[in-house]
Amino acid sequence: MLPVERHRYITEILSQRGRILVQEVAQLCRISLETARRDLALLEKRGVLLRSHGGAVFMEHSAAEKTYVPSQIEQGESFRDRSNQSPDSKTRIAKRALQLINPGDCLLLDSSSSSWFLARQLPDIQLVVLTNSVHIIQTLAVKANVRVIGLGGEYSAKYEDFVGVLAEQMLKEFVINKLFYSCHGISHEGGIRESNEHHARLKQQMLLSSEHKILLADSSKFGRRSFARICHYREIDTLITDHLEDEEFRQELAWSNVNVIEVSPSPLQKKTKNSRNGPLAAANN
Repeated sequence: MLPVERHRYITEILSQRGRILVQEVAQLCRISLETARRDLALLEKRGVLLRSHGGAVFMEHSAAEKTYVPSQIEQGESFRDRSNQSPDSKTRIAKRALQLINPGDCLLLDSSSSSWFLARQLPDIQLVVLTNSVHIIQTLAVKANVRVIGLGGEYSAKYEDFVGVLAEQMLKEFVINKLFYSCHGISHEGGIRESNEHHARLKQQMLLSSEHKILLADSSKFGRRSFARICHYREIDTLITDHLEDEEFRQELAWSNVNVIEVSPSPLQKKTKNSRNGPLAAANN
């Protein structure tokens, strides 16, 4: 973790908890006690915190002293905007994803609109579902046999979900069978990416906590440039999409042992199928 990432991480914890110990900083950031003390001393000079014996407390500022700094958490489209994009494709993807779910599974769903479409399709069977999405919690609340665990943290009104250190810490307490998640963009070079660093970091922890990783991504995600990296595509087990046109990328995914499931045939497959059902097929009828 880079120093600037550590400082942002420490500040986020302090803003949520109000205090932190030097030992906690060292453990969470995987640094020495001496480095942790130096980080706290630097943040004290910046007016972020006030050091005390063995740790530090958050420095509250008056409203007059506060200046608004746009956060990376505000980058990207709102949940409502995303839920209105490609609904037919997301519905087909969700229905196919159901085939990977068995009674008794412990599932983790991120706050993407694709996962929300999946939650809407889930039958009322014995399942445990963890999620940071308010909409998914509300959707599953009416299903008597589905146990829902909400991941707490900092609430985002724009995304209607929870992110941050507390959500990440909760995930470390569970062993999850299957993760279903989506992303903002996928590329050959950049891998799987998100529109802001907070969601990217939370999804990295989701991947670490899950045995099987299933990416739900409609074709609009391929080739899209995005701000923050989640992971390389070789770190997922299954990709469910409406169609994948790039044959070179398909081959790379195969080399990375990623199982690709398409719920709609690609234009090339359609053309091949049509040619097989063309004049020659008609002549044989």
